[in-house]
Formats: sequence, C-alpha cells, structure tokens
Amino acid sequence: SYFFHGYTPFIYFAWFFIYLKHVRGLNVAKGGLWGTTPFIAMTLMSPIGGWLSDKAVKHFGVRRGRQSTPWFGMTCSALLLWLGSRTANNTGAILLLAGAAGFSNFATPSWWAACIDLAPSHSGSLSALMNTCANSAGGIAPVLTAYIATTFGWTRALDFAALMSFIAGVIWIFVDASESVERKEKTLS
Repeated sequence: SYFFHGYTPFIYFAWFFIYLKHVRGLNVAKGGLWGTTPFIAMTLMSPIGGWLSDKAVKHFGVRRGRQSTPWFGMTCSALLLWLGSRTANNTGAILLLAGAAGFSNFATPSWWAACIDLAPSHSGSLSALMNTCANSAGGIAPVLTAYIATTFGWTRALDFAALMSFIAGVIWIFVDASESVERKEKTLS
C-alpha cells in the first residue's frame, strides 16, 4: 500500500512547478509561490491525520481505527487530483491539487503507526521496508509521469496518480494492525 502512496508525492517534488508553468501558464514568480501550496497542505494535514488516527483507534479499535484515515485520506486525495486536473480555473485547480497532497499526507501517519502496532520490537525494520517501497514508487513516478503527460496529456498523468492514491487506500482492507507479526517467544518454566 505504501508503494502506491509513495507515487504521488514525487510528482509534486519533480513536476508540480513545471506543470504550473507550462500547463497552467504561470510565470516563474507565481509558479514558485503557488508551487508551495501542496507542501503547506502536507505540513498542515499530516498531524491532523495522525491525531484522528489515534482517536479512531480509541473509538473503533486498532484495526478499523488505523484503516480509517488511509481510507478517507487517500479517497479524498484521489478525488481532488481527478477534479483538479479537470478544473479550468487556475486558482481552483491549484487549490484542489494542493488539497490532494494534503489528504495524502493526512493518511500517512497511519502507515507509520501500523508499523509500531504490527511489530513493536522491530518497527524500525518494518518501517524501513515500507519506506523502501514508497521510495521505489518515487523513483518510478517522475519518469512515468513524464511519459504519460507527453504521450496522453497531463490530465491522464494526474488521473494515473489519482488511481495510485485510491489503490493505496483500498489495500488497507487487508491491513489488520491489531495482529502482531512478531513471533511469539515461548518461555521456559
């Protein structure tokens, strides 16, 4: 799931400014200013998602609580990406795309918390494996986005990112953070 989640942020890192300049027609100064909006949204939404994930765990239990913010966040992210790519008004489109980035990061704390839930004694190793998956997608995203955008257009490139975001949330159906993956040690009595 974190592989699919990791795809979209790298589009913002590698292509958002270029998208704003060449597709949306912003000059360098406006592109630079508007280019910060996804990162501001990410910064603001991540702690909110973590807080809500912890609240949801208390209310719904570990499994459903951890699932709630990725389901909600990644669905919102996918929807906002899809809408933003189709919005003609630059301000509206940029704010929708920034919101997509924010909701993606809103979901992120649940992945990290689930590593602690699933493997409390080895959460660093599990987190490293998970992060490797996301960064692998991050290595693919700038190249594949360029290919899709030049071949099929930017709307299709952002549609693909929306699909990746949606898949990241859907895969959480199979994540049960209430079950530790660590081997139970037998004690000698």
